[in-house]
Amino acid sequence: MQKYKIFYFESYWFDYDKKLAYFEYSFDWELFFREEIDFFSSDFLVRKEIQNNIIDNILSHIHIALWISYYKFYPTEKLIVKTINLSKKSKDFWHKFYLNWLGEFFYTNKIDPTNLLKFSFEWNKKEKIDFKLSNKMLVPVWWGKDSIVSIELLKEMWQDFDLYTFWKDNVLYENTTKISGKKRLITKRFLSKNIKEVIDGWSYNWHVPITWIIAFNMLLVSYLYDYKYLVLSNEKSANFWNTNKYWININHQWSKSLEFEVDFSFYVSENISKDIKYFSLLRPFYEIQIAMFFSSLGKKYFKYFSSCNNNFKILNTNKPSDYWCLECPKCAFVYSILSAFLTKEELISIFWKDMYFDEKLIPLFRELLWIKDIKPFECVWESSEVIWAMKKAYKNYKDKLPPVLEMFKSEVDTKMTDNQYEEISKKLFDFSIEDSNIPSEIKILLAKSLQNVIK
Repeated sequence: MQKYKIFYFESYWFDYDKKLAYFEYSFDWELFFREEIDFFSSDFLVRKEIQNNIIDNILSHIHIALWISYYKFYPTEKLIVKTINLSKKSKDFWHKFYLNWLGEFFYTNKIDPTNLLKFSFEWNKKEKIDFKLSNKMLVPVWWGKDSIVSIELLKEMWQDFDLYTFWKDNVLYENTTKISGKKRLITKRFLSKNIKEVIDGWSYNWHVPITWIIAFNMLLVSYLYDYKYLVLSNEKSANFWNTNKYWININHQWSKSLEFEVDFSFYVSENISKDIKYFSLLRPFYEIQIAMFFSSLGKKYFKYFSSCNNNFKILNTNKPSDYWCLECPKCAFVYSILSAFLTKEELISIFWKDMYFDEKLIPLFRELLWIKDIKPFECVWESSEVIWAMKKAYKNYKDKLPPVLEMFKSEVDTKMTDNQYEEISKKLFDFSIEDSNIPSEIKILLAKSLQNVIK
């Protein structure tokens, strides 16, 4: 579907009264896109003295981050950035960034990226002006268990913090905010108005990992509202890739990985401010550990959270029974890892049915166990976590195992030894917090709070 030759990063500007940012792009100066992001949040105070050149610098980098939502319609060989120039290190960051971020897109649509993503920059390098921030914390919140665990761990650490939502508000965000007792800062994203008509004539399958777009937008939020610590909830499992193709280790969760986090932190330090600390509080932990934390810390959220991405279609429902599609990899994965720690009654209070009794889901659970095909392109991992959890789930069935667990028993469990289970357990429940990008002052507090949580 090669329809255009060049993708242009056209311009950006900022309305200082409304705190509204605009970003423009085009294909061949023929097909134009204009995106808007509203950075005004009514319950939060903007810093008193705003330096225009700092705003301009931050926006110039956000401008390079947002374009992917439009470029993927017609992937071109050439990309011309008309608004900024960068050091070689920074250019290398973007090239690596886009190859990894678009890896799943290339794989799914059978696009060889060898001759794509050739950048050129046509403007002077922006002036970096370091700025200092207070020690306030901002925690991006979704509707899933991971951000809920971060919230509750920070409370255990006696830390004050605010929550953050990007793009749109919905009842699931509201649930988490209300139960947490915290304030939430919201910035709203408005995609280009003509995107619907372009999508209608488009044939590629696409997935836009939102985490890195949130990461870059949080930089301006950090400056405007004075937050030093940007605390994500990405876990160790996000570091592992799905498959390899076109010399790329394709990872559905690459923008949630430690590799991205470290690269991004260095980029921000070099180009924006050394005072911003971007890290994931849950980085040292596997999903199975987070499920364990959630099972004890998150009971008050049980009926009001979701980890199902298909619930994008039903975001405004007030019916907890609609929070899960009960058919996708995320639903199956979260059900399996929680089944290791919760009773059958507690599971049904969350999911509204016992997924292990649904025979139609056996192929899906086989994928999660890596019996069949590659790791699903979803925020799930890893097979050993599912194996360990399903083995523990036996406790909920005294008489006869349901069909999914019967499949697990015959195809996995009977081939495992006690020593293998012991090795899996040792790997999954190592509570070392060293392999992370967490600032040392936060690591100390986290280590102390874990002593109480793990008990």
